[in-house]
Amino acid sequence: MKDFALKLEKLAENLLDLLCENLGLEKGYLKKAFYGSKGSTFGTKVSNYPPCPKPDLIKGLRAHTDAGGIILLFQDDKVSGLQLLKDGSWIDVPPMKHSIVINLGDQLEVCIYFNVLL
Repeated sequence: MKDFALKLEKLAENLLDLLCENLGLEKGYLKKAFYGSKGSTFGTKVSNYPPCPKPDLIKGLRAHTDAGGIILLFQDDKVSGLQLLKDGSWIDVPPMKHSIVINLGDQLEVCIYFNVLL
């Protein structure tokens, strides 16, 4: 698991560098933006949500956005749950087996927005 987490962190760093390149920022700029006094802030969460046998009895999570910088969401082809907010309505995103959804979280959106304004 540690080896897998290190590879995920490297993938996230590469994606940040690609974002920098496309935004006209120096390589490593966004990575530095996520460094704290103790180094980079990186976490892994592994969850498995099997299909609910009684979906009519659940409400799911409250509506939310992801607070982090870059979120790598590994999907399967059986369990949905990811939604996008479009024009005030939540739209289901069909899961695709063996895919990774790259989500820009709130921290990165603010960072990019701020830099675009400069």
